[in-house]
Amino acid sequence: MFKGIQKSILIALTVLAVASCAGTGEKEPVTSSEFLLGTTCVITILDWEKEADPQDAITLAFEKIQSMENLLSVNIDTSDISSINRSGLSGFTPDPMVLDVLNQALDIAGFSDGRFDPSIGRLVALWGIGTDHAAVPEEKDLEEALSTIDYKKIEISDTGRVSLLNPGASLDLGGIAKGYAADIVRDSLRSSGIRSAIINLGGNVLVMGKKASGDPWRIGIQDPREPRGEYLGIIEVSEKAIVTSGVYERFFVEDGVHYHHILDTETGYPVQNGVISTSIIHARSVQADGLSTALFALGVEEGMTLANTLEDTGVIMIDENNRVYITDNLKDSFQLNSGSGYTLAGDQD
Repeated sequence: MFKGIQKSILIALTVLAVASCAGTGEKEPVTSSEFLLGTTCVITILDWEKEADPQDAITLAFEKIQSMENLLSVNIDTSDISSINRSGLSGFTPDPMVLDVLNQALDIAGFSDGRFDPSIGRLVALWGIGTDHAAVPEEKDLEEALSTIDYKKIEISDTGRVSLLNPGASLDLGGIAKGYAADIVRDSLRSSGIRSAIINLGGNVLVMGKKASGDPWRIGIQDPREPRGEYLGIIEVSEKAIVTSGVYERFFVEDGVHYHHILDTETGYPVQNGVISTSIIHARSVQADGLSTALFALGVEEGMTLANTLEDTGVIMIDENNRVYITDNLKDSFQLNSGSGYTLAGDQD
């Protein structure tokens, strides 16, 4: 989790016409970026209360992300996650924030029957995707790593002590951490008097407040087959997070084969089910982040069936045949670009 060197850091979403969306006609957007969580994090403030200082608000928000990374990163030896992994069966009592993230990860693991699993750490480290040593593992190493994955063997005591009952298990909350961080940033900005902002944590986008016109935000959904900034359609949202998991985000190529970072907890290899991109629209970024991985791994049929049962959750799923599947609740807010080469699945049926 939070690897500092990535072979491909692609922003999955493009916020359209930011400069024209300032909260009032007089205020200019205030933007700042930091490299945190292994990616480029950008906060753009568009409107704020009279007594608020937007730059101070951004600085405080980045400090909160850094504090969270210090607790959650598997790449920091002193982090609480590293301490849990070292302690194994004997257990370790982490910071309440870590417990909160872990409990939410476990909820999504249960919902997806383990297709999203926070005990995937050994498998993630074995592949090294997003680092300078990414490579296809040996079969015996894959089998060993798979034997350590089982979210049901993560035990949290009444006092908050976390124990890994599966020998050799290793937690990695990278599949949910950026989403959790975006929610923290939103809450921090609100406390600092910010009314309207765009939070972009390496492609995990959260829009806060409204445009000056009162209209919803228009967010471009990245075309997974084109360079960054090329979008296949537009989604209109207000006070929502939009998170995408796709085969193009982090990957490496070995012997002509493309290996992406979304790993199958059953086979140990990158998920191969015909899905190339899944975007989640949700009021809570942490939910969107975890669900984007879980539904991607479940595939079109099972993933979209489950998606349509989720309250206040929008899903856009793209398959390798350039079909775009959307949940019923997005039919009035998503517009596919004409000439994009993609077709809405319902229009083709």
